[in-house]
Amino acid sequence: MSISPQFFEPLSKILARLFRNQDLEPLMLSVTGDGLYEAWVGEGLPTRTTIFTLLQELDRAGLAQIVLSEMFVRRPHSAELRALLQQAAPAALTPPRREEVTLSAQRGGIAIPGLPNDAFAPGLQKNVRPHLMTLDLQVWLDKLAQSRNRVCRIEIGARAAGTGFLVGQSAVLTNWHVVENAEAAGKLSDVRCRFDYLRLSDGSRQPGSPIGLGPAAIAAFGRFSPAELTTSPDIPEPAPDELDFALLHLGEAAGLQPVERGTRGWYALPTGDFPLNADDPLLIVQHPDGAPMKLAMDTQSVIGPNGNGTRIRYRTNTDHGSSGSPCFSMDWDPVLLHHFGDPAWGAPKFNQGVPLGLIRARIDAVGQAALLGG
Repeated sequence: MSISPQFFEPLSKILARLFRNQDLEPLMLSVTGDGLYEAWVGEGLPTRTTIFTLLQELDRAGLAQIVLSEMFVRRPHSAELRALLQQAAPAALTPPRREEVTLSAQRGGIAIPGLPNDAFAPGLQKNVRPHLMTLDLQVWLDKLAQSRNRVCRIEIGARAAGTGFLVGQSAVLTNWHVVENAEAAGKLSDVRCRFDYLRLSDGSRQPGSPIGLGPAAIAAFGRFSPAELTTSPDIPEPAPDELDFALLHLGEAAGLQPVERGTRGWYALPTGDFPLNADDPLLIVQHPDGAPMKLAMDTQSVIGPNGNGTRIRYRTNTDHGSSGSPCFSMDWDPVLLHHFGDPAWGAPKFNQGVPLGLIRARIDAVGQAALLGG
């Protein structure tokens, strides 16, 4: 939320008494990942002027309250600061709970060096902002928080099998190959979707909440191409109905569950093609190898479609356990269902996903559109 400009001067006056310029450099690095002088203000200014300018720039970026919250955490005994924040930015007095999503920042499938590994303090001012168009960084982080609430780990018994995400109040989308063996063995009652499985800032793990399947269990599905089990996945190319997806019906309305801000929610599947061009960025939220949630962000990812448009290929490196993960555009539009490229499937030169518009059309065609959210 924006801070009224009338508070910039009194805030800079108080903060200049509590912080020196040399205090601000590590603070800004820890909160935003970008250096004070590298990304925010020029060098050589008095502390009060530095802070005034910094507040203006942070407010434009939508990050003022986050930084003010960290400042209050570091100077909690200042009654003067507390009183002014109560007027200017009351949310800054309640620091957000730090639930971390590990960040793998990539460019063309190669890790970008020098960035923090916490997606909620990504240091992406210089790396992400060129791809955000008109969005501010706080809006982007809010949408990341939505994905944290809506993506789940798929489990079969005690085993982590893949990743899924909410596409309706009681519907989760994942790959068919993630649940195929459980269905064949008559063990769909062992399938669980675990939400909120996260690594916390103190290194511990939040266990999350498992939800079993409802009466419909697998409401709709499409098999993968047999060729995708070989080293020649294009011979022949996947048929139009070989989309490697499973629409799971949950036993509870997970999308209506309360979370920190409102309800968990779900993603609306697109009803047509989403334009993806060569070298477009992609975001993939996943539970790699059954671990807590991870964001793979590649700013130069897309290679292009296969011959018949049933798959989109990209460079983003993922991990075993990422099957069924949602792939997003840089401004968090869901575009693909990641399904291919895990190490267990060999050593492919690319990863690939299934266009969500094709999956949506198939779900509509088999009469299960009512499970999907708008």
